[in-house]
Amino acid sequence: MPFRVFPWDPAAKPGEPFSPSYINPQQGAGRFDVAGKLVVYLAESAVHAVAEKLQRFRGQRIDKKELLESRKTLALVECEPKNLKLADLCDPAVLLKHDVRPDVLASRDVTKTQPVAAVLSRAGYAGLRWWSALSGDWHTIVVFEGAIDYGTPEPLTLSHRAVKDASEALGIQYSGSIRE
Repeated sequence: MPFRVFPWDPAAKPGEPFSPSYINPQQGAGRFDVAGKLVVYLAESAVHAVAEKLQRFRGQRIDKKELLESRKTLALVECEPKNLKLADLCDPAVLLKHDVRPDVLASRDVTKTQPVAAVLSRAGYAGLRWWSALSGDWHTIVVFEGAIDYGTPEPLTLSHRAVKDASEALGIQYSGSIRE
C-alpha cells in the first residue's frame, strides 16, 4: 500500500489543512501536476515517503525540529487508492504505447513532465507509477483523480523505523540523542 507524509493536526477534519487528505489548491509546480486537477503524490513504501520530506537535509544533522512543518508534527499515513487505472511507466510496453521517453519522465523540467501526465489523464488513466527521483529502488504513485482512503496517521519521531531508514539512505545524521 502507498504512503504519504504530511504536517498533521489531529483536530483537522478530512480535506482541511493538516489532515491526511488535504491537497494544497495552489499546487501546480509538481513534476506530474495536471492543470485543473488536485494531484496527490504517494510513495510505495513508508521509507520512501519519509525520504521525500527529509531529502533537503542530505549530508546534514537533524534533530526533532526537522520533523515539523508549518509548526505541525510530520505524520506518516497509509493510503489506499480505490480501483484506479494507473499507467505503469516502469513498463516499457506502456512507454511505447503512449510514445513516452524515459529521459523525459526523469527530467526535472516540468514543461516536459507535466504534458506527459496531461496526456495520460486524457487517455483515461487516474494516475501513474514511476521511479522516484531519489532512487530507482523507490516508486511514486501520482493520482490525478479518484478516491483515496487514508488510514490513521502515525506521528514521526527520530526513533521511527522509516525515519531511521530514510536518514541512512540519504546520508542524514541525528543531532544528539534520538530519544524523544
